[in-house]
Order: sequence, then C-alpha cells, then structure tokens
Amino acid sequence: MKFKTKEAVHKRAQQIENIKQKDLIKQLHLHIKGNKNAMGDIFEAWFGKLKDSSSKPDLGVAELKATPFKRLKNNSISAKERLVLNIINYDKIDTETFADSHLLQKNKVLELAFYEYNNNIPKDDWYFAKCVTYEMLKDKKDIKIIQKDWETIQSYVKNGHAEDINEGLTNYLAACTKGKNKHSLRSQPHSDVMAKQRAFSFKGSFMTTLLRNYIFGNQHSNAIIKDADELNNKTLEEAVYDRFKPYIGRKVEDIIDELNIPVKKTSTIGKYNVMIVNKILGIRGKRTINADEFEKASIVPKTIQFNYQNNNKESMSLPPFKFKDLVKENWEDEDGNPAATLNTYFTESKFLFVVFKSDQDGTNYLQGVKFFKVPAKDKNGIIKQAWQQTINTLNEGVQLTYDTNRRRVSNNLISSKDRMIIHVRPHASHSSYVDNADSNPLPAPAHWINKPEGFSDNFMTTQSFWINNEYIKEAVKDLL
Repeated sequence: MKFKTKEAVHKRAQQIENIKQKDLIKQLHLHIKGNKNAMGDIFEAWFGKLKDSSSKPDLGVAELKATPFKRLKNNSISAKERLVLNIINYDKIDTETFADSHLLQKNKVLELAFYEYNNNIPKDDWYFAKCVTYEMLKDKKDIKIIQKDWETIQSYVKNGHAEDINEGLTNYLAACTKGKNKHSLRSQPHSDVMAKQRAFSFKGSFMTTLLRNYIFGNQHSNAIIKDADELNNKTLEEAVYDRFKPYIGRKVEDIIDELNIPVKKTSTIGKYNVMIVNKILGIRGKRTINADEFEKASIVPKTIQFNYQNNNKESMSLPPFKFKDLVKENWEDEDGNPAATLNTYFTESKFLFVVFKSDQDGTNYLQGVKFFKVPAKDKNGIIKQAWQQTINTLNEGVQLTYDTNRRRVSNNLISSKDRMIIHVRPHASHSSYVDNADSNPLPAPAHWINKPEGFSDNFMTTQSFWINNEYIKEAVKDLL
C-alpha cells in the first residue's frame, strides 16, 4: 500500500479500531502469537509495512506507533509507558540542528494507535481503541520545550559526555536506553568513553497528558506559558523562576493583597500557599497545582511550610500502590530502563518545591522556589533498598499488631524512623483489614498479633510510599 498524505494514513488507521487482536492476526495471516510487540507488529502489518531500520518515516508521510494505555483505580486514563521514537546516533546528532534533525525528519507526523493494556482479559482479545495523528510542530509551546530538550541531549554529546545522559535531564523528550540489553554501548565523537545506546522518547507523563486532554477527553488549557515566544530564549524552568522572582522574601499577607486573593477567617499558617502559587503562575486552582506543562513534564509541584525553627512537619505522599502488583515488579527492564513504578516516578519526575516560612510572631513569608531532582545515587541506592525491603516484607507476610488500648493496627513496613529517604504509610480514607474500597489484597497472608474478630489475613489498608520530611528539608536547606 502507498499513502500520499497523512490524512490517507489516518483514514486507514481508523479502520483497525475495535477489531480484536486474534481477528486481526487471522485477517492479516500473521504468526506472532505470544510476541510482546504483537500490537505494534499488527499495526504495521495493517499498512503492509515490513520491519526495517529506515531513517525515514514508515510510510513516507507518517511514522506508525502502537502504544498502550491503562485505566487507574479511579477509572482515569494513563499511558503505560514512554513512547520510544528512534535510536540516537551520537555522531550525527553532533552536527545536526533541531530543524534538520533525524528526530524531526522521522517523527514530526506520528500516527498513534492506542490500545488498553488489560491483564484481566486475554491478550488476543485486546484491540486498538483509538487512532490519532500527532503532529509535533503543531503545538507551538510544546515544540519549543521539545527543542530545548533535544538541545540539552545534544550538548552532552558535543561536550564529550554522552555517557552521562539520563532521562531526568529533560522535560518532554527524553533519552532512554535502548539496545539488546542494558550493556549495549556505542562510541561518541568527542570522547573515547563508550556510552549507553539510547533512543529519543516521549516521557510517560507527556503521553498521559496527550491521552487525557486530546484523545479520551476534552480538557481546557491550564497553561503557565501563554505565548510560545516566551520560550525562544529561556527554558520552562527559567520562565517559572521569573514568575516567582518579584514575590520572593515577601510577607504572605502582602502577596495575597496584591494578587487579590480572598482573605480567609481561619488563622492556620499555610492556608494561602497553594492559591498563591496558582495566582503567581497564572493557572486555575484553589487546592491543587495543575499546570499543563507540569503534567507533561512530570514536574511535581509541592508547597513546603517551615516554622521559625526550620521544621517541616509533613512528609510527601506518592501515588498508592497495589500490593500484588508491587511484588511482581522489577527495578529495571532488560534495557536498563526503569520498570518498577517507583523507579519510573523518580527517573521521570522532578519536584518544584515552593518554600514558605513563618517567623516567631506567626508571620508567613514566601521563602523561595527550587526545582529538585532526586539524585541517581539515592534512587538506585537507599530508595531501591527500601523498595526491595517492602517487597520482601509483603512476600513473607506483613506483621500486623492490634493495640487494644489505642485501638489501632501497626505493621512492620518501613517507617520514617528507619531513615531510608522514603517510608510506607496508609493512603486511604479509612483504615481497613477487610475487602473494601480502602484496602487491597496481600500477596501472602498477614501474621497477626491480637487479631480482632472479623479482620482478614488477606487484606490491608491501601498504602503508598512517602518521601521523608527530613529529606525534603535537606533538599531545600539553601532557601531557609
């Protein structure tokens, strides 16, 4: 089949929607059952496309990509993984400009076929739910950030440090490891040090935002950057810093007056913090900070409140996990890319800490802002140990102890007192040790001490990892 336009490709792609994998295999006379890349192979076969490593788009006018999504517990849609684009040739990227780059030539028009990754149904019943044409140059703000990401990756090659490239360096476009295995290496032009083979990819957070906003939803923009030209000579991070700069060191009461934030009756310190951040950034929201750019780049904004003694009480919660899913995870995949949810989170995410501090009189100040990335040595060291210890405890059977005096249950999962950067705490509305919405099943029966009547050995309150407050304090100590 030959396609002269991207519209013709899209029209053909739409015809594959809602047909089960087993029926497509039969219709296309394929022999790929059990292949982990089956859906991708099927999508290419639908267009009569043979596998190759061409530097040009698959069909001349569009590159074909099949990519999975998943439904979360609250039924929202999330990308299951990053979208891998093309292998990075260190010798070629060294002399390219973004405008004539291999990345843009091959991927500026993508025909994306989304399918649901659902372990509750047989894989041969999976199907493509939605096909869309994504044009990289169409969104003027996104392409400026993607270009800055590409230039960041290129700068490491030009400076002879391709071996130091990692996914945490960039916002939307990342450089993931890609090869026969995590030991696949290739040469670089300005150093004799061999570097891991890598491919350009869109981060999972970027793909999730595309899914939620433009494919399975119709959400309105909540962007910090209103004019793409602002990014001509500055990064997203610099644009964010510029917005906060006029307010750093000022009293909260003066800031809320200037920004016309309604005064609250409560005297709780920190009650205005989130609203102040949203007003400064020019985005909507009263209780949460949700900017389009943050969601796409997996930037996690967090207000941190300190008292005059430099104490911050609150640890920071991460997304909840299911016990049975957690114990099945591997920290990395065969390419050396993060596979465990926690590893992926810390690899792709960076934090925007907005620090407030009150004085002895109770007057609160906006102290400063800081982008922070958890260092790889922490992620692959103590955090990985804490993750593995949690898995081991769950597989061995978590120990649950009921205190008859306090009428509460304690466990032997990692606590903040263990000082392992993260700890495990409940992430549910109510404590529960029966089968309901606030619990999830354990991989091994719990070992009870003083088990109350009616409580189960097989269910426990839903938990999540939390970042220790002391670790957060250390990260922002230069602002205090």
